[in-house]
Amino acid sequence: MAPATCRRRSLCRRPGRCSNLVVASVVLAPTLVLRHMIPASLGFVAPHHNVASAKSSSRGLLLRRGGSDDGAGRGDAPSGAASGARSAWPQDLRLAARSVVSFACAALLAFAGPVQNLGSPLPAFAEDVLNAEERVTVSLFEQNTPGVVFITSEAFEMQGVNDQSMRMELVPQGSGSGWVFDLEGHIVTNYHVIQNSNALMVRFIDGTEVQAKVIGGDPMSDVAVLKVELPKGKPGLLRPLIKGDSSGLRVGQEVYAIGNPFGLDHTLTKGVVSGVGRTIMSFGGRPIQGAIQTDASINPGNSGGPLLNSAGKVIGMNTVIISPTGASAGVGFAIPSDTVSARVASILKFGYVKRPSLGLYLGGDGLAQRVVGRDGALVAGLQRGSAGGRSGLRVGDIITTVDSKPVKRVNDVFKALDEHEPGDVLKVQLLRATEVAGDYNEGDAESVPVTYSELEVSVRLGEIAPEPGR
Repeated sequence: MAPATCRRRSLCRRPGRCSNLVVASVVLAPTLVLRHMIPASLGFVAPHHNVASAKSSSRGLLLRRGGSDDGAGRGDAPSGAASGARSAWPQDLRLAARSVVSFACAALLAFAGPVQNLGSPLPAFAEDVLNAEERVTVSLFEQNTPGVVFITSEAFEMQGVNDQSMRMELVPQGSGSGWVFDLEGHIVTNYHVIQNSNALMVRFIDGTEVQAKVIGGDPMSDVAVLKVELPKGKPGLLRPLIKGDSSGLRVGQEVYAIGNPFGLDHTLTKGVVSGVGRTIMSFGGRPIQGAIQTDASINPGNSGGPLLNSAGKVIGMNTVIISPTGASAGVGFAIPSDTVSARVASILKFGYVKRPSLGLYLGGDGLAQRVVGRDGALVAGLQRGSAGGRSGLRVGDIITTVDSKPVKRVNDVFKALDEHEPGDVLKVQLLRATEVAGDYNEGDAESVPVTYSELEVSVRLGEIAPEPGR
């Protein structure tokens, strides 16, 4: 059995001997007590008493033994004192010898080596013992961290502009996080992590760094897919994370964000789902529906990393924070895993996200309310080859429902489109202005009396053209 380890081992120069010192103290203590008790009970002089007290003690002993104060007794006092001294000092020497032997035994026990079988060893540090909740968190981190990667982007930049040795060099542009999607080497991250990059490097947990190529990206949902080729002998680095279902998320659920904030690789932060069904703007200018709001710290460099539930499944991808300083202010957002999975599937199949489109330019929120006093989305223009234009939509129309869903804001139109694919047919209800016959001032548009009639148009959805080079 291994000896118990001292908790203060960092301060102890002879670790493992604390138990020996305890045994030595147990052996030594009774001896020292007896050493002080015996002279006091029998009247012997202890070695540490001074000479005056020794003479006084021996004299008192002789008086008690003689039992007489006559001259004979006094005449015998010198002789008796000498005899008492002779009888006390050998006893003191014996006690001194006994003390020396006791100290020697104690020292031998203390320094001879560890005492065995003194009981079951205790943990070295009590603070190292994890409770049940901590064990779950540590296990979740250790199991999923190998599937999270660190991504750095580089861009060409002109060097030596002021001299004759002008040259193009790759310089670091930014960094972010990503996670392993499958065993084929596909890595998922945010589109803004790789945007405008000329070279991408992916670093795994063991330090292996490889170059990655872009399979495709979607700025409208901030999703991108990379692919890496690992060196021979290291296929085990591909540890795909388990995809979860984001549709049933509830406020208050615990979530865990893993990423590389500020270049500090593989960092874990913990929080809860603060809100669901949020709408955030993507870097492509289109709203992302159903975003997850969390108070788990999401800092620069966390972008593209996974947001996990308590079962260790990916329920979102960290994408943006709302902060006046750029650091985490407790309001972070993640793209739902259901949205990420759909976009990745389209990218892997087509190289880009096939996104449906009405081919319309829409006015701002509240414009329809000011025009007709009703909620809706005002058609401000038609795109070239507009699917809506081919179906009869006009500038000035006010869309009130799409696919039987009411439109109160412009975002409601995009929300309805995200549930469909190019080629699907949607029913669009709208209000259209109609002039009323009668007298009015010619040239004064504001005096023209109009009414709005309700119409329904069936539109076969077109497709948004993919971004060149992605």
